[in-house]
Order: sequence, then C-alpha cells, then structure tokens
Amino acid sequence: MDVGAMATARGGLLGAEWLTSLIMFSTMASAGDRDSARGYVIAIGVIMWLLTSAIAVCYLLSYNHELPMIHLDHQGPVVQITGKLTLELVYYALFSFLSLVAFFCAASHAHGSGAAAASAFFGVVLSICTMTSCFVTYKDLAEEFQGHIGPGLTPGQPASMAQPTSSGVIPGSQF
Repeated sequence: MDVGAMATARGGLLGAEWLTSLIMFSTMASAGDRDSARGYVIAIGVIMWLLTSAIAVCYLLSYNHELPMIHLDHQGPVVQITGKLTLELVYYALFSFLSLVAFFCAASHAHGSGAAAASAFFGVVLSICTMTSCFVTYKDLAEEFQGHIGPGLTPGQPASMAQPTSSGVIPGSQF
C-alpha cells in the first residue's frame, strides 16, 4: 500500500473530491422531497463518490500508472486529432461538466432550504476541484510524453473556396 501517492497534489485533490461529493449528495438527500433536479444532484454525487473511491484505491495500490490509455488518431481533411488520453483524464473532463450542472441544479433549489444551499456550495467546490484535477492530469500526461502536447486538434487543409469565373459558374460544378 502506497499512502505517499495520496500525499501528492493529485492525491489531495482526489481526497477533496471524495469528501465534497459525499457531502454534496448527502446534504441534497436530506433536503426533503425529491424531484428530477434533486435526484440528478444525488445521482452525480453518488457516482462521483464511488468513482473517486475506486481511483483512490488505484492510487493506494500503486495502479494509477497502469490505468487504461486511449489512443486518438483521426486524420480528417479539415481537422486532425492526435494524442493519448488516460481513463482518469476522461473521467475528470466528463465529470467537470456534470458536476457543474449538478451545482446549478442544487443552486436552483437553494432558496429557503439550508441543506440544498449547502449542497450547492459543495457542488461548486467539487466542480472546481474536478476541473483542477483535469488540468493537473492533462499537464502530467503532457510531461510524461516529453514535448508532445497532450491530445489536441490541429488544423488541416482549409475548406475549398473556389471562386466563380467570369461566366458566374464555379469550376467543377454541374450548374
């Protein structure tokens, strides 16, 4: 067991995400009646709490460097996408957005409910922690591949912008 992995910046952020997701869903669950927005906050909180628990176990068992890698290579005519992503980076990118939506759902119920207001506060803290983890993971991944910037979009050939001739017909068209 490698407890030192949790003493890093990424481990500290992971611990903060674990705690804030736990508090976010538990305060919203205690807020009273259920509707779709409250259910969404609870669901995202529970899913993030479970996934951060699983990632923390990977850190503690030193499996964080063995997480699956996704290789991207799309050479389209206009946009090329190349790079490597870890499953952890995909998790952070996806749940940064989903936790931000959960914050807005919790904030919409915050008026008159202290528990929903607390859930909204911890929702924004969770969003900030997850976005920061996404950025730190991206930077670590870019440094690991030495000089290669992580996944990226690069422009390809510009779209064809053929000019009409003096007759008003674009060369190669059928009209």
